[in-house]
Amino acid sequence: MTEAASPPPGRAILGGSFNPPHVGHLRLAIEAREALGDLVQGVDMVPCAVPPHKAQRGMLPFDLRADMVEACAQGLPWLRCNRMEAQRQGPSYTWDTLCAYREAEPDTDLYFILGSPDFALLSTWHKGLDLPRLSSFVVVPRKGHTSADFITAAKTLWPDAAERAPLLSACPCMTLPGGGLAHFLSVPWLAVSASRVRQLWLTGRNVDFLVPDAALQILRNNAQTVRHHWLEDGAVC
Repeated sequence: MTEAASPPPGRAILGGSFNPPHVGHLRLAIEAREALGDLVQGVDMVPCAVPPHKAQRGMLPFDLRADMVEACAQGLPWLRCNRMEAQRQGPSYTWDTLCAYREAEPDTDLYFILGSPDFALLSTWHKGLDLPRLSSFVVVPRKGHTSADFITAAKTLWPDAAERAPLLSACPCMTLPGGGLAHFLSVPWLAVSASRVRQLWLTGRNVDFLVPDAALQILRNNAQTVRHHWLEDGAVC
């Protein structure tokens, strides 16, 4: 009797503006990849084309941000940049992105990575409460949020959510309506923000070790464009 084929490894997805990508993004991708282990074949960083919850002012052109993400992924064969959101018109909704993944890879389990504040606000996202139909979540604590805060947020968003045995080592897990799971990945969050990087860059300060060298070189090669766009958001008073 032939054994049933194992399902293909899943894929983790890390979305963001990446304006610019910084070491916090890369470390998060690495931590998630290591925690998920054999459950995933790799991590996709998905630059947002038209952020639904952020102003467009101060946003670098999509291709420039995606070029930096691709440069950061060099040398990490399991990490890649997916430019799919630039192929759609209108706001870059996570629902639409995950639907596109589902259509392209219907048998692949998806793991959407996000911070705990965003997880708690999923009811404000476009079809946010329906996302477990498409993907599981990997929730990373920020702002001192604990596993108890994670459980409370899950039950507030989905009253039928239930705790279950962890699939990842020492990571509390919730079963969500729609079939997806939510994993609380308790890893240190590097206190690096893109807004701080932009402020430093515009005032001529050193951003070494905040931005990966490959991305920093692209910023330097496009300094005039970068300065033009970043000054639009009033980052420097």
